[in-house]
Amino acid sequence: MKNKVFGELAFDTGWKSKTTIKFFGNTCSIVLKVRAYFEEDGITAEQEQAYCDYMANKEDKLICMERLLNVYPDAAIRFVPRTLLFERDGACALLCDDNDEPDEGIAVCLSPVEQILSQDDYL
Repeated sequence: MKNKVFGELAFDTGWKSKTTIKFFGNTCSIVLKVRAYFEEDGITAEQEQAYCDYMANKEDKLICMERLLNVYPDAAIRFVPRTLLFERDGACALLCDDNDEPDEGIAVCLSPVEQILSQDDYL
């Protein structure tokens, strides 16, 4: 599907495409995921608005993410960004693997509230 805001997306347990982000100075390839339970759910106006806000403020959002992660002295090597997730209500979080806790992971929530949660708590 081609969306006017997100561009080309494929449906696979949500609308997905690839993108890159800067993570502690390194360029990382990640999945951009727009939550949808069924293909016919489409994409919400809230998701489109959240993505537009993210793109307009991308550098500030990534700086915020690094600031939140700085509570972990080894954040740059401990966490591996995997998915930038836009929820149906427009909430946005970066999901990261945790090298210290392989069965866990974290969600760096970028909006509406800036915080770090375990992936279990977020999802």
